Amino acid sequence: MAPSKSREGKKEQPKTNRRKASATSKMTAPANPLSDGHAPTDLAEQLAKPKNRNQMYDMVKGHAASTVPEFLKYLPENVRLPIPLRDNRRFKIGPDEEFFPGQYIRMEGAEYILVQAPTKKNYPLIWRAVQQDRVKMVVCLCHDDQMSNSDDSKCFTYFPTEPEQTMEVEHKKGKYTLVCKSREGLSMGATKYEVEITDSEAVVEKNSDDPNALNEKTRKVLVFHMNTWTGQKPESGNVLEQAQNVALFFREVKKHELNILRKSMENYVSPVLIQSFDAINRSAIGWVALMLLRDVEKRECFDVPNLMKLIMKSRMGSISTYYQFCFCMAVCLHIGKDVKWCENDCNNALTELTAKFGDRKLNELGNVAV
Repeated sequence: MAPSKSREGKKEQPKTNRRKASATSKMTAPANPLSDGHAPTDLAEQLAKPKNRNQMYDMVKGHAASTVPEFLKYLPENVRLPIPLRDNRRFKIGPDEEFFPGQYIRMEGAEYILVQAPTKKNYPLIWRAVQQDRVKMVVCLCHDDQMSNSDDSKCFTYFPTEPEQTMEVEHKKGKYTLVCKSREGLSMGATKYEVEITDSEAVVEKNSDDPNALNEKTRKVLVFHMNTWTGQKPESGNVLEQAQNVALFFREVKKHELNILRKSMENYVSPVLIQSFDAINRSAIGWVALMLLRDVEKRECFDVPNLMKLIMKSRMGSISTYYQFCFCMAVCLHIGKDVKWCENDCNNALTELTAKFGDRKLNELGNVAV
């Protein structure tokens, strides 16, 4: 007999949950002044209180896909594709809430930041975001040909790429010094870097016994760079061939993500920052892959369409074409195949998807041609 929901709720949280048990136990939902079943008199009474009106407005506003004032306010600062989003999902830098082309994706205990490609002018914001949320892992998904130190139409190379190479990043209160401590080529056409970041203005608490304390002056960040994935449909050959390498790449990323989570001595575990050019296709596919890897690790489900719907709902424009949809499916099927879960079914589905990909014709807008 399946366990009741009440018993399921008492189970200990799995290690893959991004928030530790002691942290989640303290999280309680705020009182909802507009609960189901209120009579008109109750609603009128709630509206009579200014505090409740503000609370009700914030609650209702949070369901909007985006808000026009915030979108227009930051439109001039968008150097990439402008993405409308809820203000409470926007990543805000510092007490002044500076604009940063990043968005939180928080779902089912997992937390990620999807970020657009930086330019030479605004790349320090990425490292300010890394420091603000104590990010320990950065995933860059821009192809080598899409990286540049001078061309603002491309992604600025915002991290050192050679062993012992140093970068100095100016910020409002001082500077960050980045040093590449190691570089490792990965078999799937990617590179892993260990970057040491030192904040000139950080204050060290001498009484802290925790080497990973939040106020440490120097710490290490892992940077995974998938530098062979353009995100574009190839003009010839197997258009889904790259999906296998992408699946292997995100398996490697997930392995290190879980390793960081298990070693953490803090209740708060920092989000993973995923950066691609406009952060709507490769980043979205990466999010789907990482969430699926969490599910297949526990053999819970393989609901790829639902994960796609969630990211499309959370970030407008995600997985925006038929090709991106098929590529994401191929990545997920490779994951199912590689982890030996329904291996034959996944293999058959991959073969059929590859063979029949061209049966659906799209126009230049990504819509079904008529």
